[in-house]
Amino acid sequence: MGQHKRAVKKVLLAAAAALVALAVATGCGRVAAKVNDYGPKEPGSPVRVEAGKSVPLTVTFTNTGNRSGTFLVRAVVRDSLGARAGTPPQPQTVAVDPGKSHTATWTYTVPAAGTYTVQFIVGKDENTAYDQQPKTPAQVIVGLPAVASTKFQVGNRVRVTSSVNVRTGPGKEAARVSHVNYRDVAPAGTEGKVVGGPERADDYVWWRVEFDVGYTGWCIEDALGKAASK
Repeated sequence: MGQHKRAVKKVLLAAAAALVALAVATGCGRVAAKVNDYGPKEPGSPVRVEAGKSVPLTVTFTNTGNRSGTFLVRAVVRDSLGARAGTPPQPQTVAVDPGKSHTATWTYTVPAAGTYTVQFIVGKDENTAYDQQPKTPAQVIVGLPAVASTKFQVGNRVRVTSSVNVRTGPGKEAARVSHVNYRDVAPAGTEGKVVGGPERADDYVWWRVEFDVGYTGWCIEDALGKAASK
């Protein structure tokens, strides 16, 4: 009797598997997608970048359906008037298995000073969207005017006019330089030679200076003045 029950159970399981396979084969399989993460995405802290320079765009999504699918992934960037701005990121077509995730990336060049919204869309085609984030396009990029400082040129001698942080890159988030002669800041009176710049970051213009005391790094323009040539 036990063997009979087991045989019946096997038959039923096989029949169920066959029905599932048939359902998928006849169109009952489902393809769907959910956006898991994307960037930039903080309207309160937009990415600030000089016009003509680039911003990375990225979106990660998962195929939440029950069969493999081909997805059209887009990053739509618009200016403050709602028009497509600059060279648009090219849509990407990718195949993703059910339950698997994929990350699409682009490099977007900010065409001019101004504000820009970004929205990521994952769909079957341009007319069928499975998911989009943010739901409403969010202003997450601020284009700054191109650096137009002529205060210094590469090769100029400069002097620190007020104590200043010297960093490994342009921007307040860059680490300070590490050197036996560097003590938290470069004090007023320290002299050196401009070897790079200008760059704009965090609303400042930055210059790379090779200081006579041995360290080289980026300083804000406001703390530098011209020095006599040696």
